[in-house]
Amino acid sequence: MERNTMNTPLLMFVLLTLPCYSAHGQINPFGIPVSVHAGKFYGTSPRGHVCGRVNYSGLDFTCCEGVRHKGAGLSCCGSRAFNLTQASCCQGQLTLNVSQLVSDCCGCRPYDPLNQLCCDSRILTRTQPHAKCCGKELYDEDHQLCCGNVLKGRKVLAKMSSHHRCCGDHQFDQQSHCCCSETLSPEPLNASCCASTSSNYRGIDAGSPNCMPGERPEGCCVNHTSRQGHPHSHLQTSAGTRSHTPGLHDDAGCSSQVYNPDNKTCCAGRLSNRVLGKNLCCGTTPYGVEDRGVLCCNQTLHRGVEAGHQCSPGGHLYLPSREIVCESRVHLNNLGKHCCGEETYDPQDEICCSGHKHRRLGNMSCCGGKAYDPSSGQMKCCADTLYNLQVQDRLSEDAQCCGNILMEAGSTCCSAPGLDLLYPTQLGFTCCGHRYPNSSLWSCCAGVLHPRTERNTTSMNMIPGLLRILPLGDLKTEKLCDNKVLLGTVESVSVKKKTRSIVMVNVMSMQASRGHVNALPSPHYLTLPDHCSSPELVPGNTYLWVKTRHFSDTINVISDLSDHPSPLHSILSRCSK
Repeated sequence: MERNTMNTPLLMFVLLTLPCYSAHGQINPFGIPVSVHAGKFYGTSPRGHVCGRVNYSGLDFTCCEGVRHKGAGLSCCGSRAFNLTQASCCQGQLTLNVSQLVSDCCGCRPYDPLNQLCCDSRILTRTQPHAKCCGKELYDEDHQLCCGNVLKGRKVLAKMSSHHRCCGDHQFDQQSHCCCSETLSPEPLNASCCASTSSNYRGIDAGSPNCMPGERPEGCCVNHTSRQGHPHSHLQTSAGTRSHTPGLHDDAGCSSQVYNPDNKTCCAGRLSNRVLGKNLCCGTTPYGVEDRGVLCCNQTLHRGVEAGHQCSPGGHLYLPSREIVCESRVHLNNLGKHCCGEETYDPQDEICCSGHKHRRLGNMSCCGGKAYDPSSGQMKCCADTLYNLQVQDRLSEDAQCCGNILMEAGSTCCSAPGLDLLYPTQLGFTCCGHRYPNSSLWSCCAGVLHPRTERNTTSMNMIPGLLRILPLGDLKTEKLCDNKVLLGTVESVSVKKKTRSIVMVNVMSMQASRGHVNALPSPHYLTLPDHCSSPELVPGNTYLWVKTRHFSDTINVISDLSDHPSPLHSILSRCSK
């Protein structure tokens, strides 16, 4: 799949029918909760692998079941490749514009549980924050009942009172009636059926979990056995008490053998006769610091070593005057080259990008493992993914990133620390962190969702995320360079009424176009007037704050520079072009 295959119109959902596919679960690289179904799709293809008997580079391609696809670090849905932030894979079918990170599967189709429900294999639009399924319909358990059963069918009844419960496909008042278990019909409490009903049978609520077809089985069909109180839940081992002879030593590293440290040495579980001065261990071998021609590298003892040899950080023996170690490979280095991955490169003529070397041409910068000239205006780097704007038919000043995706018209980017997701723009929907909820169902405060009720309609912000955290590359040059900006590390965040108080350290004030950079007293205090409409800030991260006017405390733009090795250099180099 070509990378630009994902750039179809955002309102168009494309289904690609494939055999059901599953893969081993892998580590979730994000620091925030995402769908458990996304776990098996994490991972990238290894470099220099063979795909369908053809060698391919993991820098440019992804291999899925022997099929090579253009684009690095993609996930696989059978033999198809896709981006987790742009599509979902359910039982082998690929659907665009529904991210696997926030979706669940309803059969072979994905859906967003925040705004939708899967009822008997049908995807329905959620009408209430806590709406539930009743067969193929939705119901509000606060005001309605779901009566009947799976075999005879279910129906939604308007709850006559808070005391009413289901009895078959009818409802009854449990304060005056019971549900006769023999006929599944309501009877007065003085009826003989009520007296004979075991356990004071009051009714059957069909809304309780009972594993309807198409509904999630978690919590209703699994018999969880608690470990607490189980006779075998706490296994204990008892070790016999050993009697020690004075002068003897018991070292667990030597398999609990009893030995005399005056005449034995224990190295990595192995006993050796003690030799005076050999008080160091290299793996299982004892040695002395004064031993000639001996060097211990990564628990391996090398003998007959010539003077000048050293151990590399990876434990390889090498001679720095004529060799260099790049990861696990030792190279002859008579020309003073440096490491780029496992290879060497000349920084005068080449540039190294994430272990890949490229020829240096003009003002080159890195975007992941690729090199490009950012001043040309022809390329755009989005989170280590490089886009050719000429191919995309886009202008550099209009191109914006949403994570590693180049945004399109009619799309909305929702961001949380560590995760940016792109959604088709919908009327009445708004961002809350990385989610895109229906604002009539959910309210949001500082990236946290709250079910909307009549009581809190005005208590939460209707339009959260007004200050979306932008990547540095999306800031207009004049806004970044001509305005007064603050650069600092967030130390602490506190809320006072509706405002947010921020304590920052290592703060600098600058106007880059004039070369003005001043260090401010630390700590520095900053106040955001609306806590709810402000994005989540992570203590320890470095942020750029752009003020609306030189003498105003109102913040207009925030950018997270924590991924930049040198934030100050990133700003000044951008403004010096």
